[in-house]
Amino acid sequence: PAQGRPGHSLVWANMSGQDEAADQAAADPEAPIENNTAAMLAAFQEEPGDATAGGASGELGEADEEAIESNTAAMLSTFQEEPSNEDAAANQSGEAGEYGEEEEDDDDEDGQGGSQTAAVPYGASSLPSKDASGKDAKDSRLIKVKGMDKQQLCIDLLMVGCVQSFVDFFYITHRKAPGADATSIEAEGPDVDIPEETLIFLKETLESAESARRSSQYQVCFEAYNNLAEYFEKVPDLKGAMYFYQRCADVATEVDARESMSKAFLNLGACEERSSNWQNAMQFHEKALQIATSADSLPLQIKAASRLTQVYQVLAENCEKEGRDSEAVSLYERCKDCAQLSKDANLEGTACHKLGLAKYKTGHYEGAIELQKQYLDICRVHDDRIGESAARGALAQAYEAIGVAQEAIKQLENLLNVASEAGELKAQASACLNLGILYNGRGDHEKSVELLEQHFDLARQIGDRRLIDSARVVLGMVRGNGKLKSYIDLVNNDLDKLLKWKSKRAVLDA
Repeated sequence: PAQGRPGHSLVWANMSGQDEAADQAAADPEAPIENNTAAMLAAFQEEPGDATAGGASGELGEADEEAIESNTAAMLSTFQEEPSNEDAAANQSGEAGEYGEEEEDDDDEDGQGGSQTAAVPYGASSLPSKDASGKDAKDSRLIKVKGMDKQQLCIDLLMVGCVQSFVDFFYITHRKAPGADATSIEAEGPDVDIPEETLIFLKETLESAESARRSSQYQVCFEAYNNLAEYFEKVPDLKGAMYFYQRCADVATEVDARESMSKAFLNLGACEERSSNWQNAMQFHEKALQIATSADSLPLQIKAASRLTQVYQVLAENCEKEGRDSEAVSLYERCKDCAQLSKDANLEGTACHKLGLAKYKTGHYEGAIELQKQYLDICRVHDDRIGESAARGALAQAYEAIGVAQEAIKQLENLLNVASEAGELKAQASACLNLGILYNGRGDHEKSVELLEQHFDLARQIGDRRLIDSARVVLGMVRGNGKLKSYIDLVNNDLDKLLKWKSKRAVLDA
C-alpha cells in the first residue's frame, strides 16, 4: 500500500522505530524529540507533490491525519517517560545531598531571570514532602525556606524598581541579634529573627510607601512609614522603630510639612527615652519643640514641652548624683521654662520645687525661697497636701539658713498641721524634729522635749530602725542639756546631794 507514496513510507518508518527512539530517550532525552520533529517536517514537505502525482488527494489526507495522530501519541509517550527517568537518575545520584539539585535549579532560575522565581508562592513550592529523612532534615528544610523568603522578597522589590525599599528591607532583615556585636563590620552572629508574616507586611508596606513618594503622595508615604515604625515600637524593636521614624522625618522635611516633622522627632525622642539615651532624647525633643513653635501648633508645643520637662529633670538629677550642682541648676531652669509652656500646673510646681532645692544646695537662699513660695501657691490651689508639706519644709530650711528662725518655726508648725491632715508620718516626724531643734536653740527646753518625744513616737510608728535610733539619741541629748545647769550647780555647791545621786541615783531637780 505504500508504493508510490513516499510520504507514507517515511511516516511508517518513523512509527516502526519507536522502540529504538525509546532506547535513545533513556540515553539522550532530547534525541527523540529532534528525530520526530525532523520526520514530521520531511513528511509535510513531500506530501503535496506526491498527492498530485498519484491523483488520490482525498485518501492521502485521511492517511496523513492518522499518521500524524500516531506520531503525536508516540511523542507524548516519550515525554511521559522522560520525567520518571530523570527522577530515577536523581534518586541514584545520592540521597544524602537532599538540596543539591534544588540549589542548582535555584541558581539556574536566578541566572535566567527573576520572573521565574517571582511566580513561586512564598514558602510553598520549596516546602519538602514528608519522607523517611526525619525531623532534622525537615528542620533544615524549613531553615532554607526562611532564608529563601528574605532573598525572594528582596528580588521582588528590585524587580518592581523599588531600590530604596530594597535598601530598607535589607537593613531591617540583616541586622544582628541584640547579643551580637553589631558595631563591628565583621560581626558574626545570627541575624535578628523576624517572622515570615512580618517580612511580607514589611515588603508590601515599603513598596506602597515608595510608590506613593514617587507619585508625590507624601501624606500616604508618611503614614506608611509611620505604621511600620509603630509596629516595630510595639514589638518592641526600638532600633527598627527609630529607623522608620527617621524615614518619616525625611519625607516630611522634603515637603516642609512642619507638623509631621515635629511628630517624627517627638517619636524619635520617645524611643531614645525608652533606651535611656537622655542626651539624644533631649536633642530630638528640642527639635520637635522648635519646629512646632515655628508651625504655630499649640498641641504639639504642649506635648514637646511636656516631654522636654521630664527629660531635663532626669538629666538634672543625674548631675546632682555626680556632684555637678551648677549644671543641675541650669537644667532645672530649662525644666521650669518648658513646664510653663506645657500648661501643666503639676509639672510647673514640681520644677519650681526641684529648682528651689538645687539653689538651696548652691547657697542661693533668696532664690530658693521665691521658688518654694511659687510651689506652695500651686499646691494650695490644687489642694495638694503632700506637695504643700514639701514646700513648707523647704521654706523652713531656707529661712533657717538666712537666720530668720521665727519664720522657719511658723512654716514648720503649718507643716506639722498639714502633714497630720494628710497622714504623712515622715513629714510629721521631720517637722517635729526641726521644730524641737529650733526651740532648743531658742532656750525653750520643755517645748523642745515635747516635740522630740513626738518625733520619737512617730519614728517608732514608721518602723525605720535608723530613724528610731537617731530620734532616741537626739531626745536623750536634749533632755541631758535641760538638766546640765542643775548638775553643774550640784557639783559646785551641794556635795552631800551629789554623793546621794552617785550612790543611790537620787533624782536631781531640774
